[in-house]
Amino acid sequence: MPGIRAVLFDLDGTLLDTRDAWIAAFDASVAAIGRPTMSGAVAAQWIGTPIEVIFERSGLSPEEIAKAVPVFLEVEAASVPAGMRAYPGVHEMLAALGPWKLAAVTNKRHDTSVEALRATGLLPFFSLVLGGDSVPRKKPAPDPVLKAARTFGVSPSECVVVGDTENDVHSAKAAGARSIGVTWGYGTRATLEAAGVDHLIETPEALPPLLRALTPSKAA
Repeated sequence: MPGIRAVLFDLDGTLLDTRDAWIAAFDASVAAIGRPTMSGAVAAQWIGTPIEVIFERSGLSPEEIAKAVPVFLEVEAASVPAGMRAYPGVHEMLAALGPWKLAAVTNKRHDTSVEALRATGLLPFFSLVLGGDSVPRKKPAPDPVLKAARTFGVSPSECVVVGDTENDVHSAKAAGARSIGVTWGYGTRATLEAAGVDHLIETPEALPPLLRALTPSKAA
């Protein structure tokens, strides 16, 4: 099995705690179309899933979804300066990953993702940021993982996806990459294991030694 050359990070629930901002954006978008449905606090169980899918699960029609999505994206983008923060230990973790190519691979819109990383001081660590609008299909499809691999000039098997939900695991598997699940985010250990995650870590500081173990010394 080849060593790891590129590490592809999810944002929400992996690098950044965005729950409060996400809930506010969900509630605002539902209010804007005047359609009472589940609250953002309930819908937050699906953070990491494409927002269109979450709206569908909450009972909105295709027409209502088309109206709600732009409101969600606008409110989420406006929340970046005050509503998002890096998890403790994430900055130090990224600083220890110099030997690897790093990408942020998220279903969040690209411009919002860049601003979120900039606002939390994490953007300098990443040479590539892919949002849900950067590829034809969002996670759990393999598209963002495959695009990151092509951009970095590595094979998908030399990539590992680090994320907190089954969508990250499914995207990695579909692309032929490996997966590392984190247990401090919005997903659960049970859902990650059910999805077939390759490795689990419970703290950010556990990632660098795991990557070293997965990477031959000559490659790192």
